[in-house]
Amino acid sequence: MNKLKSQQGLTLVEVLAALVILGIVFVGIMTVFPQMTLFNNKTEAKLDTMNLARQEMANITNADWFGNIEGTSFENQMTTLGYAKELETLEYVRFKKQDEYIYEIDLWKSCTEFVDEDGEGNECKFDTNTQVRLHQTHLKLYKQELLSSETFSYIRFRSNEVAN
Repeated sequence: MNKLKSQQGLTLVEVLAALVILGIVFVGIMTVFPQMTLFNNKTEAKLDTMNLARQEMANITNADWFGNIEGTSFENQMTTLGYAKELETLEYVRFKKQDEYIYEIDLWKSCTEFVDEDGEGNECKFDTNTQVRLHQTHLKLYKQELLSSETFSYIRFRSNEVAN
């Protein structure tokens, strides 16, 4: 009898209880991994569309914009960039382009006042030194008919005098 008491170890019931507890913990941990993968995929897709929107906005704002926003050069420039006019209101003109994504850009007709180096505003006239005015733009990028990303910027319109 003394020999049985001196043997140390786990009983079958203790081993089974430990396995059940470990199994419950393992199942709980394993349910987190698919959720993390789904979240990472959504985040990656969002970052991709944000970068596409920024790149498209850079293409638009880096183009040469001359003349008046209400003139034909405005629509011609957007057509050159692959956009079609969709809507015109008193405040803005909307253009749209579609490939894998849908790009929709609103270009404000009214000039945005800004302050020059001397601390004076330009009152939405062409700046006498740079012959530039700023017009607000709002680009929305849709993926599968859902708004995926948007960005804002300014188009720098230059006077026709600079272009010639």
